[in-house]
Amino acid sequence: MKAVREILFRISALSIIVTLLVSPMSSVIAEEEPPIKIPLGLEMSASLKEIIMQHKEAIHLYIMEARTRNMIASQERLRLIDEYHQQLRQRIQLMNQERDNLLEKLQNGTISPQEFSLEIRRLMAESRILAIFSEKLGHKISDIGKNLSQDLTHVADEIVEANMLFSDQLKEMHQQIREELIMGMYTHDIWNVTNCTKLQSISSALNKALSRLEEARNKLMEKIENLRNNISAIDESIQQSSPNSSDCLELLSNLTARLDGLQKEIFYLNKTKSESMKKLSRLREDLNQFTGRLEELEKRINELESQYRALNSEKRELENKLNLKGEESKERERVRERLQELLREMNKLNTTRRQCNEIMNEIRNMIEKHLKVIEELRNATQRFQEEIRKKIREREELLKIVEEVREKCDAENRTVVKMYIKKSLLERMLKFLESELKKIELKIKILSNWLREVDEKIAEFCQQPT
Repeated sequence: MKAVREILFRISALSIIVTLLVSPMSSVIAEEEPPIKIPLGLEMSASLKEIIMQHKEAIHLYIMEARTRNMIASQERLRLIDEYHQQLRQRIQLMNQERDNLLEKLQNGTISPQEFSLEIRRLMAESRILAIFSEKLGHKISDIGKNLSQDLTHVADEIVEANMLFSDQLKEMHQQIREELIMGMYTHDIWNVTNCTKLQSISSALNKALSRLEEARNKLMEKIENLRNNISAIDESIQQSSPNSSDCLELLSNLTARLDGLQKEIFYLNKTKSESMKKLSRLREDLNQFTGRLEELEKRINELESQYRALNSEKRELENKLNLKGEESKERERVRERLQELLREMNKLNTTRRQCNEIMNEIRNMIEKHLKVIEELRNATQRFQEEIRKKIREREELLKIVEEVREKCDAENRTVVKMYIKKSLLERMLKFLESELKKIELKIKILSNWLREVDEKIAEFCQQPT
């Protein structure tokens, strides 16, 4: 019990730390631009998502801390850190895909500026959390680096370099997400504003944003050009240093590409399995509600039948009274009136019972459908799990092959292998920056369209009187 309390305390502490690190971001944005008017329902939903995400990340950080701390062998700890490193890489890629989708939706008008801002705000918080995660991984590598054997030092060096790359990516991404968050603020009132002063203020803000984006684009293009030059220089050095190692490096390149592909498949299979399990959880909650409703209806029908039997018993007694001779006419009239009243009440009970039975049949059908979907989802989840295990086994086998090839290449020319690894990391960064450049181009296009609309409204509503 004490251990459980300690774990919960540590998770709570991490949650508070993550919240404190993430929460200042929205206030920084708010200082620069007027706050966007977001409906209370959307705001509450977004805030709840952010809180849940922060707590999940705190738990994730605690698990990572505990697992790496409990590993005794340096090799096992290094392998585990590399595994978390791959997860970080996949999450960065997933965030970039989400940003692409959100920008496209904003351009197409399939998402409102408010919804866009809230989703971007969530991604901004997530990018900050990933930066914390990357920093903690860096500390973990530093801790175990002192006790590594010579043959594992180069593996740790690669992870350190890759972690620095991720850190640079997260900084660049955080800066761009920050600009995307401000974008949603410009658009909130564009289509409803007719006030000349406000329109001119929006136009000025859009022009400044475009200037910032164009400046960012120029800097990014310069970075991309420098990266391409560095990659070309490394290529030339590899060719000049050891022409005989080209076959070895090509094999290593192909194996690494396959390994990256497997990592991506495992990541998306895990994501799909997680979504499937969430659906299962929601369906089970619905099923419990349906079952509870069914029990309530069964109880209600039993009550109705009990009332019906009581009325029917009274009806028979009154009918027997009518059959008796010697009853006064007034009493017989009262009995007839009561019989008519009983028949009306019994008809109402029958109608209510029939309605309850109809609802029960509908609920039973829904339960049957839910059970069928639950079974299908359960089977699908099991298939995902089996596929994940299979892919993990493939990855482990491929990792051994990659390590063997790397050792062989190292034996021939360690310097060339280091240059190849450096080149691979730079190529990843190049791909990332090219993706960011496309986003900036799209943002410039979106803001230019908005600016044109605002300028047209200025021409319409801000004409000087003649």
